[in-house]
Amino acid sequence: MAVAMETEGENHHIVKALNLLRSRICDTGFIFKDSSDGNYSKLKFMISSSVAEACNNSILLLGPRGSGKLAVLDLVIQDLLLQYPDSISVVRLSGLLHSDDISAFKEIARQLCMEHQLLFSKAASFDDNSQFMVAVLKECGLAHKSVIFILDEFDLFAQGKQRLLYSLLDAMQSVSSQAVVIGISCRLDADQLLEKRVRSRFSHRKLLFLPPSIENSQRLLAHMLTLPLESGLPYDYAVEFNKRVQNIIEDKKFKEIFNKYLNFDSSVKHLLRFL
Repeated sequence: MAVAMETEGENHHIVKALNLLRSRICDTGFIFKDSSDGNYSKLKFMISSSVAEACNNSILLLGPRGSGKLAVLDLVIQDLLLQYPDSISVVRLSGLLHSDDISAFKEIARQLCMEHQLLFSKAASFDDNSQFMVAVLKECGLAHKSVIFILDEFDLFAQGKQRLLYSLLDAMQSVSSQAVVIGISCRLDADQLLEKRVRSRFSHRKLLFLPPSIENSQRLLAHMLTLPLESGLPYDYAVEFNKRVQNIIEDKKFKEIFNKYLNFDSSVKHLLRFL
C-alpha cells in the first residue's frame, strides 16, 4: 500500500510538471519578455513614450516568419492597455485582407466606430471614410488618446498608389493628431518599397527580429524545460528533473539531432513546435 501511495504521489508530480511545461510553451510572455535581442523592451519603450508624450510615431518590425514579431507586439499592446486603459485605441489591418485602399479605409472606419460606439455606415464612400479617420484622429488627439494602427503584411500595403499609407502618415503631421503606425513584414527591404512622399513622412524606426543562434536556441530550450525550485513541486524532484534535462541537452547524440532540426528552420515558432 505504501508503494502504491508513493507511485501515486510521483504520478501527481509528473502531471504537475508536464502542465507547467506545457503552459510555458503557450505563454509568449515567458518566451519573449526576457529574450536576448531585447526587442520586447525596445518596442514597449517606443510605443509607451509616444503615448505618454502625446507624439506621433511610425515603426517597422522586420524579420522572417515565425521570429516572434506579432507575438512581441501583442505582449506590448496587452501591457500598455493595462497601463493606459483610457488612452489607447488599437486598429488592426492585414495586407492579405485590406491591401486595396477602399477596403482598408472601410475597415479602419468600422473599427473606430466600434471603439468609440458610433454608428458605422457600410454605404460610406472612400472619401467619407478617409475624412472620418482624419476627424477621429484629431478628436483623439484633443482628448489625449493615442490610436495605434497595426499593419500586418506591411509590404502588401506598399503596392499601388499607397494612398492608405500616405493618408495615415500625412494625418500624423497635424499637431492635434496622436497616432502610432506599426508595420509588420517578413521583407527586410519593406521601407524601400515606399514612395518618396510616403518615405519622407515615415519615422524610419525599425526593429529587426532574427532567428536565434544555435547557442541561444539551446539556452531557450534549457530555460523552457527547467523547473523552478519554488514551483510547489518537491525540491528533490525538481533538482533531479533539472539534472536529467541538462544531461539530455548536453548529450552528443541529442545535440546532433537538435542542430539538424535547427538547420531546417531555426525560428522560435519551429522550436516551440519541436518542444
